[in-house]
Amino acid sequence: MNQPRHFQHPWIQLLILALITLVVIVFVAMSGMLELPLDREMKEGEAVGQTDLPDFREYSAGDSRKTVFFEFLKPIVRAENREIRQSRERIKKLAARLREGDISEEQWDWLRDMARRYRVDLANNTRKGVAEALLRRVDVIPEPLVLVQAAKESAWGTSRFAREGNNLFGQWCFTEGCGMVPARRAPGKSHEVETFESVRVAVASYLRNLNSHPAYAEMREIRARRREAGKPLTAFALAGGLQNYSEQGEKYVSEVRAMIRRNGLEEGARES
Repeated sequence: MNQPRHFQHPWIQLLILALITLVVIVFVAMSGMLELPLDREMKEGEAVGQTDLPDFREYSAGDSRKTVFFEFLKPIVRAENREIRQSRERIKKLAARLREGDISEEQWDWLRDMARRYRVDLANNTRKGVAEALLRRVDVIPEPLVLVQAAKESAWGTSRFAREGNNLFGQWCFTEGCGMVPARRAPGKSHEVETFESVRVAVASYLRNLNSHPAYAEMREIRARRREAGKPLTAFALAGGLQNYSEQGEKYVSEVRAMIRRNGLEEGARES
């Protein structure tokens, strides 16, 4: 069959070939057969920390162990904070739309799921109220604060709970079999020290705990006030809201702040 004359021009044939190539590339990319740089970065981020805790007893106590401990945790904390930022940005956009009108049911379903995860009251809140409440909860925790609390609560990753359950933050659970029974658990008590499938899961659980549990409402209030005033979120400042993390209360806060200073984290103890 003879082609029409206009298809016989070389430049027309090249254009058609280019269009076909573009369609194939788009199809392959959308099918997941072509890994784009952003996809690769996201996959690498998802893989960070999906492992058990190394045995930090192999390193001599002191600066050597501290350095290895902090360097192991930093990329995990950053990956989790990055996910929190992404969720926060989405909530900010939805909150802005709700100030002007309404959002789709699909968007509300996502917002409602976030509210459940972060213990936001759904029964007594409007959609706008839910979004505003989430903005005070879905927010980053300064990296140095996470590092110092992990070091303090796990004896630099060497405690039994850290080694056997990836529990770096002393988190409890209250369902039988959910974790490890503390050797010194008082009679009549039922709590266990939670076990986690990976360090990444443990860090994510700790961050959500600080961002949602009623015990840390003061920390979240400090963070919100600093955001409203345009001040940086420092580990030193937010530590002031952690009196309820330990029975030691203010003494615990002082010890956390002292560790921030002692480990040279004060200058970098801020998040935006």
